[in-house]
Amino acid sequence: MLEYVTAVRFDRRLGSGKTWPCLLSCAPNDADGDEQEQEVVAKFSHGCERQVGGLVAEAIAAMLAADLNLTVPKPLLVQFDAEFVELIRLGDPDLAQRAAHSVPIAFGSSKLPPGFVALPRDKSVPYDLRAQAAEILAFDALIQNPDRRPVNPNCLLDGRSFAIFDHEFAFVTHGIIGWRPPWLPNALDGMMKGAGGHVFFAGVRGTAPDLDRLRGAWRAISDGRLREYRQALPPAWHDDGGVADDALAYVAQVRDNIDSAVVEVLRVLS
Repeated sequence: MLEYVTAVRFDRRLGSGKTWPCLLSCAPNDADGDEQEQEVVAKFSHGCERQVGGLVAEAIAAMLAADLNLTVPKPLLVQFDAEFVELIRLGDPDLAQRAAHSVPIAFGSSKLPPGFVALPRDKSVPYDLRAQAAEILAFDALIQNPDRRPVNPNCLLDGRSFAIFDHEFAFVTHGIIGWRPPWLPNALDGMMKGAGGHVFFAGVRGTAPDLDRLRGAWRAISDGRLREYRQALPPAWHDDGGVADDALAYVAQVRDNIDSAVVEVLRVLS
């Protein structure tokens, strides 16, 4: 479910995001000696606002999205050591400092294949992709992910499909004044609407999307499957501030209230 790989080469830092994601070349940790490397976008725990909890949220959201048949880059557990930190230091001393203070397993995503590009700014959602866009918006609403906005969509497009990533801030349900779970009426107005709302809100509003497939897929997430998510997280991420337990309990609550939650999403989009 979460495959281990080992970082072998540092390429570069990507963009200017606060978490300083970077592009690495990684070798698989398989038993048959296959050393074919792959490009991986990785985040170190010390660069995340929630520290290890941010990596945990990323991993749980990616596993959940895959089970819901949403397109996400393959999630990976990236092992690295002090020697690799010194390799980073040769090209990016500041990033190396973050890596040195991080747990020795980063969260990684397989680099998407050629053809995926950033969403065009101020362009409408293509008609053929409105159903996907509506499901992504619903997914973000239900996992309480506020970080797919027009200025920072965290979403790529290849003309046939969207691919979503960066869920570090998902599953935050405590300490927010006025927070209400998304299965209650009027819970999603502030999160989805407005100029700072979801990147797909304007494109799917008023289209009466069919969310039955997503609803059924979420309903199929069993307690056993949630335990598998928990077991897939590495022991190095144990000190996560309770993010894993809270997130998995929350996913189960959404599942148990999925009909009401979908009604609320559709209300916001009406």
